[in-house]
Amino acid sequence: MVELIERFEAFTTYVTKTYKSIQKIKLSETESMGLKASHVMYMYHLGKNEEGLTPTELCKLCIEDKAAVSRIITDLTKKGFVKPAQVDSQRKYRTKFILTKEGIDMNKRINDAISIAVSKASNGLSDEDRETFYRVFSYVTNNLEMICDSYSQDK
Repeated sequence: MVELIERFEAFTTYVTKTYKSIQKIKLSETESMGLKASHVMYMYHLGKNEEGLTPTELCKLCIEDKAAVSRIITDLTKKGFVKPAQVDSQRKYRTKFILTKEGIDMNKRINDAISIAVSKASNGLSDEDRETFYRVFSYVTNNLEMICDSYSQDK
């Protein structure tokens, strides 16, 4: 039992430190780009999906609620980085959004910053260690999500 509690402490401490470090890196990098840290994952996913993404798809990919997605899409549109692929006022959450030319250029800067940060963060890890880490971390994450899902099923 003590070992499980100690593993809990280590795991939650490492995850919290990692999350806070990622947020600090996002904030530092995006400030110089005129963006907010919360914009990073939206720009990233829109850059990966040239055909565009709907707000509903962005909710799932960015793990955000509809209100947050709406605010960020509005903000990125005002900044000129995102635009609707086509306007359909009847189906607000089915409208796909794409990066503008300026958005594509900004996304390249974001991806460069991500590449540098990931490279520095994984400094000293072998390819095998990195693959093992992501495999195990994914497994633990999926197990934790199943636990959370069971709570919502109990209600």
